[in-house]
This record gives sequence, C-alpha cells and structure tokens, in this order.
Amino acid sequence: MPCQICRAQTRNVLTKEQNISCGDYFEGRRLYPEDRGALALMECISCGFARFEGMDRWSAEEFAERIYNADYHLCDPPFLGARPRKLAAWLASALPRQALVDYGGGEGMMAELLRASGFDAVSFDPFYGDGAPPAGGSPVVTAFEVVEHAPDQRGLFRALMELCDPSGIIIFSTLLKPAQLQGDWWYASARNGHVSLHSPESLRLLMAEFGLSFISLSAEMHVAARDPSLLEVTGTWPAIAVNDPPSATYRAL
Repeated sequence: MPCQICRAQTRNVLTKEQNISCGDYFEGRRLYPEDRGALALMECISCGFARFEGMDRWSAEEFAERIYNADYHLCDPPFLGARPRKLAAWLASALPRQALVDYGGGEGMMAELLRASGFDAVSFDPFYGDGAPPAGGSPVVTAFEVVEHAPDQRGLFRALMELCDPSGIIIFSTLLKPAQLQGDWWYASARNGHVSLHSPESLRLLMAEFGLSFISLSAEMHVAARDPSLLEVTGTWPAIAVNDPPSATYRAL
C-alpha cells in the first residue's frame, strides 16, 4: 500500500476497531458499543501521511450508512453548533466582509452566521443536501475539519482551488499528526470518518504539488494561497483552538 502523497512504502502503526470514535476519548467510554472489526492505520515511512486501510475504497453510500448517519453527532458533538459558532466568530474577527464559500460546512450554520454579520457566505457539502457546488472565483474558501475526511486528498484540494479565486485564500483546519506515531492517537478514529491524517511534511508536499504557499497558524489551522504575499495578513489574526484536547481517560488498545 504505497503512500497516497509521496508513493513511498507504508507500515502498519496502529490497528483500531472501526467503531471507536474521537468522542470516546472525551467521554472516557465507548459511545458505539457494536464491534465492527479492526482497521489498520498505514503510515508512510517517508512523509508520515497516514490513512486507514480500505476506507479509501468505500462508496459514498457506505460512508453515509456507516459514518455520516443519524448517530454521527455522538462522536463529534461540537459539529452541531459549538464549532460553527466558534469559527464564524473567529472569521468575523479576522477577515473583512466579503464573499466566502464554506466547503464541507454540514448543514450550513457557519455560513448562516457569517451572512448575519455581513459576509456574502454560502455553504457547500457533498454529504449534505443535493445542491450543485457554487461557481468558482471566491476570494475566501474555507474547509474546516474536512481534510481528514477526504479519501482523495488531491481531489479535495483540486475542488477547493476550483472554488477559489487565483488571488484568494483557502483557510482549512486539520490536526497534524506527529511525524511518526507511537501508540494510539485520539484523532485517528475511523468512526468520525477520519480517513486521511497529515504530518507537517506530507501537508508541505501536497501544497507544493498544487503550487500553493501555506502557513500553519497552529497544529490544526492552516492557510494556503497561490500568492505567498496574501499570507502575510495572517500575522494579525487572533489565535483559535478548533479542538480542545481530550480531558477524560480512555484506552482504545
């Protein structure tokens, strides 16, 4: 199983039952009791990119049935409201009022909140609703907690770039993993749909392949642009923590 990013060899660094979720680590207990069998997390020995073996071959229908179903909120409670509110407030404090496309925005709460504060914001999510993606050319494209859910990383960033104006920016979040995992990691949980996990090096390689300059504001928040000068303004943006670390104690292995 070669690495999706750099094509180097991969190794099995973690085997975890696929119904274990990130939420288990916050609650300190199993939220989904059914055992659906284990999946191997394959990590690149060169760039550190990791993905759960086999999930990249799931169909959209399988993801909808196994992951993005009526019980999804259990594994990620902030998805329903707390995270959209936090991110909308952060964007409103960092950006001038302008057009914005939120890719993977779920039911669209963040875009709705941004519109209320003066943005021309729209939401598009392949797993929610049946609308077509908006026309490209937006000065700002956001993709919060989306990257780790995409089995096809090149397809995802190609879609984000198509939505973004050549002189625009892409703001995205995904928690970067250590270069090499040692033991369990709460963010590596298949039940959340966390298929693809980047290290700093694998993200750098992917951005370079697309001709994007990028800056990591933290281990989880990143900004990319074709024009590197557009990233200078990020130095004035306030800090934000998208995900708080788990406070409970849970052993998955």
